[in-house]
Amino acid sequence: MVSPMAVNYANRVNEYVAGRPEYPIELLSDLPLADTIIELGAGTGKFTRLLALTGKRILAIEPIDAMAAQIQVDCPPGVELLKGSAEEIPASDGVADIVCCGTSFHWFDYARATCEIYRVLKNNGALALVWNLRNDRVSWVATLGQLINSYPRKFPHHASGEWKAIFRDARFHSVATKTYAMTHVVPPSGLVDHALSTCGLAAFPPDEAEIARKKISAIIESDQSLTGQKEVEFPYVTELYLFRKRP
Repeated sequence: MVSPMAVNYANRVNEYVAGRPEYPIELLSDLPLADTIIELGAGTGKFTRLLALTGKRILAIEPIDAMAAQIQVDCPPGVELLKGSAEEIPASDGVADIVCCGTSFHWFDYARATCEIYRVLKNNGALALVWNLRNDRVSWVATLGQLINSYPRKFPHHASGEWKAIFRDARFHSVATKTYAMTHVVPPSGLVDHALSTCGLAAFPPDEAEIARKKISAIIESDQSLTGQKEVEFPYVTELYLFRKRP
C-alpha cells in the first residue's frame, strides 16, 4: 500500500538524493545487535547504506520503483532489495531482530503496518523509528521551514504526532529515546532540492516548482551566512525511538 501523495516522490528522486541528508553513524552503536534487519520505506537507500555497515543481512523494503532504483546503483553487500510495503512486508514470521524505519513511519497505515511489524519481529525484537529533522533553531532553517510548511500539508508528516500512537500500543514497549546533532553539507542549490523533495512540493508542476525555487533563492540571498557560499552547512537533529516487541 502506497499513499497517493508518497507516489509523488517518484518524480523527485534526483532532488531527494541531492537534498536529503544521510544519517549519523553514531546511531548504529545505539541499535541492538542483530543478524537480520528489515528496513521499511528504504527510499533511495540513505539509511540502508548506514545499516549495511553492520555487515549483517539487510532486507530493504521499498514500494516505489524509481526510488528503489537508486539503491540498486551501488547496492551495498548484504542488502537484499525487495518491493513491498510496511502494510505487506515480504518476509516470513519472526525473521527480524530489528525493524528500522528511517523518516518513513509516519507514512504508514498504523494498524496494518504495526500488525506486520509485530509479525516479522522475533520475540523481544526491536523496532527503531528514526527521523532526520531540520534544526529550526538556526534562523535561515526556520525561514526555509516556514516556507515549506506554508504549502498545504494534506499528507502524513512527523509533526502531526499521529505516529506517537506506538507509545500507547500494548504490543510494544519503549526502551530508549535519543537525539543526535548532524550537518548536511550541500551547495546552495541543495536547499532548493531539499524543499522540492518534501511531499508538499513534490507534486508541483514545473511552473509552480519554479515559483518555489525563486522564493528559496530569495531566502538564500537575504541571509549573509548563505550568500556567495559554495557550500552550506544544513543543520539537522536526528531522533531515534527504540521499542521492543512484547511476547
